[in-house]
Amino acid sequence: MNKIAAIIKTGRKVFTAQDLVVIWGYCDERKLYELIKYYVRREEIFVLARGLYAIKQYTEQELRGDPQLLMKIANKLVPNSYVSLFTVLRQQGVISQYYDEVYCVASRSVIRRVMGVEFIYKQVKEEVLLNELGIVSQSGVRVASLERAVADMWYVYPKLNLENLERVNKKELRRIVKIYGKKVMQAKLTEI
Repeated sequence: MNKIAAIIKTGRKVFTAQDLVVIWGYCDERKLYELIKYYVRREEIFVLARGLYAIKQYTEQELRGDPQLLMKIANKLVPNSYVSLFTVLRQQGVISQYYDEVYCVASRSVIRRVMGVEFIYKQVKEEVLLNELGIVSQSGVRVASLERAVADMWYVYPKLNLENLERVNKKELRRIVKIYGKKVMQAKLTEI
């Protein structure tokens, strides 16, 4: 089967070299990267960022116009990350400020840029990151629930006050806050 057709068949808009190992069934890393370079030169695969590829050349406007694609890119740029913080709170209507960046939680703090879009990753403890409580998978994208995003905000930005928390399930938030192990976060629970 044609290698590009194999990628298209998976339905993935973005992918990494590790994804291609599975899709193409290559174990030889050197040969894999030679193939990737070959298809990039032929413009059948496009580089979005170092180690991140797409089957189509996107413009910045196309990226910004497709929130689902932005979240897929966010999950692929930094492994074991999930979309959270300001991005989820804005989508859920908890905050009204517009944030142009995509905010995520990961094992380290880093900022990555893809075609003019900034992806901001904030660090949390490994045991928090690996706990799946309050993280949902939407079309293969890991995203924090509203309650998990609130807890992440309290953890990453402890001095920031959130308003409009009426839609938050307080019982679920109480369960999620326990995984962070911070008394300051427990105290914030009594405020809402």
